[in-house]
Amino acid sequence: MALGEFFSKLIPTDLFSGLALTGSYFFKKKSTVQYPEERTEPSPRFRGMFGYDVDRCIDCHLCAKACPIDIIFIRDHTEVEEDPETGKKKKRKVIDRYDIDVKRCMFCGLCEEACPTEPKSIWLTTKTYETATYERNERLYFTKERLMSWEGVTAYPGVVPPDKGMLPEDPSGAGAREKAAGGEAA
Repeated sequence: MALGEFFSKLIPTDLFSGLALTGSYFFKKKSTVQYPEERTEPSPRFRGMFGYDVDRCIDCHLCAKACPIDIIFIRDHTEVEEDPETGKKKKRKVIDRYDIDVKRCMFCGLCEEACPTEPKSIWLTTKTYETATYERNERLYFTKERLMSWEGVTAYPGVVPPDKGMLPEDPSGAGAREKAAGGEAA
């Protein structure tokens, strides 16, 4: 047994097993994607560009509180409206500003997890990853209008922007198109 331990210390067999695995990749066919013309589809768990729907947002500020690096900025005010039927006054929050600084975002998805609405009003499940720009201070700071329309963002083929009917679980917007087609047929 002492002789076996001596040789295992003298000859690093783990090194050879690692080199054998590395060498096996040398003989495999290489896969290259010609990027601008061809695109690889991200995995289903990929967290790409933000989607945002101002109509579903209840202005609870939970997404901004959940963000660990504090890149979500929300400003709102309260409006008092009188109900014409009952004459009672109602308070309603109105979002003045909802901004996300995407250049600092680490795409952790905590803002999406904190959102209490169903379906979510902010989400990261889109497959879209092409947000390259020359002016990062201006083009990577998304206001609520740009979060909904994706102005300046190249969407993944088949993915529609949030203002065209994308839902968090449906990046292609197929469910919204089916509802619209069913509404027109009825």
